[in-house]
Amino acid sequence: MIKFFRNIRKTLINQGKTTKYLNYAIGEIVLVVIGILIALQINNWNETRKAKIKSRNYLIEIKSDLKADTILFNTGIKHLNNYIADEEWVLNATDYTFKDADRLWDCISGWYMPLSVNTRTFKEMQNQGSSKLVGFDALSEKINTYYTIIKDETERAAAWEMKDVTERQIYLRDLEETIEISNHRMKVWGVGLVKKSFPMRQDSITNSELIISFAKSIRGRNHFKNNYVRHLRTINTVKIVTAEATELIKEIEKELQN
Repeated sequence: MIKFFRNIRKTLINQGKTTKYLNYAIGEIVLVVIGILIALQINNWNETRKAKIKSRNYLIEIKSDLKADTILFNTGIKHLNNYIADEEWVLNATDYTFKDADRLWDCISGWYMPLSVNTRTFKEMQNQGSSKLVGFDALSEKINTYYTIIKDETERAAAWEMKDVTERQIYLRDLEETIEISNHRMKVWGVGLVKKSFPMRQDSITNSELIISFAKSIRGRNHFKNNYVRHLRTINTVKIVTAEATELIKEIEKELQN
């Protein structure tokens, strides 16, 4: 093809057709420019296509991360609802019996929820310099919001809960001076790891009387109330982030179907 154009140029020059040669040269330049533009356009199209495929794969992974989050959050909601139910019971009751001792131990809960957002894929995107999902502009903004604003709010709530529980652990040390921890409490703490029941040095009646006495005291009542408010605040945060994650999953699935 190059040889063909070269022959045309030689012919025009040899025939002294300068004007035609100039017109031809300009036309040839235009064709070369158009060819370059077409090649660039094809290259850009190909790069965009690759970027869209990569972004689509990121969406699949983000959806997987979000589903893992919702499973964890929903499990947390179930536990928090149980705590809240126990605390409402202990605060509403006017008196307790020896049979209530184990449930009273449950209400003294010193647990906090290590609430966090799974950022595995989002961090990978950032490390790869893919701050935006090509071809998914609106969805990209919502994902960025989830992994920045929602994540930060969630982690602040979790940090506050952990700090509150940790600072209030002094109540447990005080209880341990007079009340022997029951086998029930050990098994709850051990989350299924404690299989044995050990002999109690403190008789069951005295043990129950002491835990009931704490539950009726001002300090005990205030402790239960603090736990109640803390768990209500935490479950509200968990429900919000769960709703955000669930909605984002739906929107990602809709985009992937398209």
